[in-house]
Amino acid sequence: MLIATLLLNLAPALVYAQEASTSSNEELEKDLDLYEKYQKYEKYKKYKDYKDYKEAKEKYAFKSSTDRIAAKEAYRLYKETKNQKYYEDYNKYKKYKNKYKPLKKYAKYGKYSKYNKSENKRYGSVEYKDGYNRYKNYLASTNTVSGNLGEANLGGGPLGPEITVGLWNYTRDNLKDSPFKLQANRAYTIKNGDGTIVGQVAATSVTRVTYESDGNLKIYDSLTGNTIAISAREVFFEDTAGDNSAIVFDIYRPDSDFDQYRGKVKLRYNSSSKLTWVINTLPLEHYVWGMGEITGTGDTDYNRVMTTSFRTYGYWKLKFSTKYAADGFKVNATPGNQLYYGYDWETGHTRILDAAVDTQGKIVMYKGQIAITPYSSWTDGRTRSFEERWGSADYPWCQSVGDPYGKHATKSTATLEAEGNHMVGLSAHGALTLADVHSWDWDRIIKYYYTGIDIKKVY
Repeated sequence: MLIATLLLNLAPALVYAQEASTSSNEELEKDLDLYEKYQKYEKYKKYKDYKDYKEAKEKYAFKSSTDRIAAKEAYRLYKETKNQKYYEDYNKYKKYKNKYKPLKKYAKYGKYSKYNKSENKRYGSVEYKDGYNRYKNYLASTNTVSGNLGEANLGGGPLGPEITVGLWNYTRDNLKDSPFKLQANRAYTIKNGDGTIVGQVAATSVTRVTYESDGNLKIYDSLTGNTIAISAREVFFEDTAGDNSAIVFDIYRPDSDFDQYRGKVKLRYNSSSKLTWVINTLPLEHYVWGMGEITGTGDTDYNRVMTTSFRTYGYWKLKFSTKYAADGFKVNATPGNQLYYGYDWETGHTRILDAAVDTQGKIVMYKGQIAITPYSSWTDGRTRSFEERWGSADYPWCQSVGDPYGKHATKSTATLEAEGNHMVGLSAHGALTLADVHSWDWDRIIKYYYTGIDIKKVY
């Protein structure tokens, strides 16, 4: 009876809490809608500024730099002398300076032509602006590490915990015939398998490693051929000053344009497979900066979607993966895991870096779990649940959703699957369409494709 009474007394509170939570979610969704529509108004307004710029350009811009320079000189002379022969050019330059030049900053807004619709004008009202500000404040609140992080407890500084990435491997004969070599932009230290320092090398000096025998790796100076050390199974290369975030190694990757990698490098021989792996160890954020899954040329919100998904998958692998334990790393750099091309890709595709910085430390979570984030390029009009595709009900955030946005126009389901599109989780082309055509924010896109998730900042 006492238990029943307690339950009866608690029930209204529980119902209230559920209703409050539901109400809060509904209000947040409403604010998200207002936020996105107010953004359309802002782009509509920017395009109006662009039209003003175009009109001013036609009226007041000079045909050539020669004409502009001459008019500028006449402007100066008239101000000094008040000689009427300079007045006409003085007046032209004055209009250029006052009516056209201030609008040149709007030239970049021509890209917003698709927002030049009357319906977008009405989204500038106080209601939409207030909703925009409320949702903007909500987004700001997600930019701090707070609350229960559940499984995401690996710590790390602002760049996150370190992840080990298998880049490629050598057979013993390969390593004998074509020894591994590297150099760096800073002085680097060489350690053997037990962590003992065996050498310190000046920046740009080249070191080589070859397979010796019985699992031993021979480290030697590339220029002189002198042996530095013989190391059992492992060789480590690190920044001598201890600042591994500043050092970049050039590791002369065979048959690849991507030779430069941030952080630390090691070689590890696996006595079972008889392979020696080249492994890059670096903070998780630097790993995201070098992601090769996209080029960064898509919509900014699409890039944010993909960097967040990439980071989440990397975090999950770092936390749980044991597949490559014998080889000494957590994730490999191939399409079988995630494409990672390192520093060369990072510097050549800076919009990926921009998107990674915008979403720094944020991963996808589901009720305290790190939500592994599978994604594929195309779908046939709907995504698949994890259970439907792979038979496991342990990933409830991977449910089937309609995907007209990422549906391939011509290819059949069988063809898409044969090309590697498992269609579970995120649809990459769908995300691109939602960002570019429908102006969805990156977090809304992620929440569409992964059911019931949260996006948490975990470092």
